[in-house]
Amino acid sequence: MNPDRLPPRLRRAGQKIAARLGDAHLAGVVRGAAFVMGIRIAGAAIALISQVLLARWMGAFEYGIFAYVWVWVVVLGIVAPMGFGTSVLRFIPEYRTKEKWRRLSGVLKASFGIVAALGAAAAGAGLLLLWAVSGHIESYYLWPLAVALLCVPGFALMDWQEGAARAFGWVNLAYVPNYIVRPLLIVIVAGGILFFTGSATGLEVTIGALAATFLTMFAQRFLLARRVSREVPDARPVYHVRHWVAISAPLVLVEGLFLLLTNTDIVLLGYFVDPDEIGIYFAATRIANLMAFIQFSVAALAVPKFAELYGAGKHDELQSFVHGTTQWTFWPTLAAGIVLLLGGEFALGLFGDNFDAGYPLLWLLMAGFLARAATGSTEYLLNMTGNQNAVAWTYGIAAVANLALNFVLVPSFGLMGAAAATAISIVTSTLWLAVIVQRRLGITAFVLAGPVRRTLTAMRAA
Repeated sequence: MNPDRLPPRLRRAGQKIAARLGDAHLAGVVRGAAFVMGIRIAGAAIALISQVLLARWMGAFEYGIFAYVWVWVVVLGIVAPMGFGTSVLRFIPEYRTKEKWRRLSGVLKASFGIVAALGAAAAGAGLLLLWAVSGHIESYYLWPLAVALLCVPGFALMDWQEGAARAFGWVNLAYVPNYIVRPLLIVIVAGGILFFTGSATGLEVTIGALAATFLTMFAQRFLLARRVSREVPDARPVYHVRHWVAISAPLVLVEGLFLLLTNTDIVLLGYFVDPDEIGIYFAATRIANLMAFIQFSVAALAVPKFAELYGAGKHDELQSFVHGTTQWTFWPTLAAGIVLLLGGEFALGLFGDNFDAGYPLLWLLMAGFLARAATGSTEYLLNMTGNQNAVAWTYGIAAVANLALNFVLVPSFGLMGAAAATAISIVTSTLWLAVIVQRRLGITAFVLAGPVRRTLTAMRAA
């Protein structure tokens, strides 16, 4: 499916709105983002419904166990590819454009093999570490964590396959398996366990997630390989592994530090509170995360344009484009936040008894999403303009600060302390990234940049 196959009225509306923003580059982004957003909305709905069903079927305690171990799968599964899930977005379009088919064949085969090996190594190292420290971990976490670690290679390969499919422009193949198929399979397997056994434990659902991950990964791999064979001419692969690793490795630092920044709270809560409280906290984060799909959708299409405009030296167009994408990100995110706050208590109640206790957490958790939306895609803008080291330093400092804040706040304030620590760290790092964008690129990344500039100009003229 292609974004251009969206209903004509939706395409025309997007083009008109983009024109009113005064940036022709936005028209294509709006069309594509609308399609990605459609997938993300469907995926968000499926994810929320599946989490509600899992929480009700499992109860807060067992659901908390599953939520805790799955966070480890997400973190390790995204870090394990060593940045290749992102770097293929650069290599594949470059080699296709220049018709370097041997290099394209080489990077596809080599990066897949590297990610598979790294995923298996991460799982093996994790199992050894789990065995070594098993005496210091609560018994109800041990087997679920062991099974979760086996998911890491499959999750890592799906991350790489998502990046490869995006690089070819196959948006549906990139996002549907990860955000729709896998969550559906997990909840179907959990429902089957409940039907046949009368209960669903954290361990059983984690085993179901393992099966769902690998089934989805193999299906996506088959479809991707078939499309690539049609798109890419047969050529004997040429390997430039050292060059590819040198480009990819710094990217994993940025991704890993951001994951650490956004998941430290749940990881540390496992040491301070019981699984039922983790379940309540995780449910609140699932609802708050619904705000993120808007920024994700816009950034998915805007990132290549950042690199294109910067490389062409079109500073004014880049400023206009950044301002336009920030508008498209912030105002819908603000509207989504208001809706979620109004219905948040009801939504949390769907997870089961006592889950509505997580409603106060939403106010803090949403602060980070609003801050990121207010400054647009500064992280991606810096990465696409050769400033990824600044992003890594910012996220590294923020991750350490988040860790320290969690240790200080969680023992005294529990779940609210974890939410406050994460909100403070994300808001601070987001604002600092906006400052770096201004200093290094001369670009103002703020939703109210236009009115502020006009006010300052009027003040100077007066």
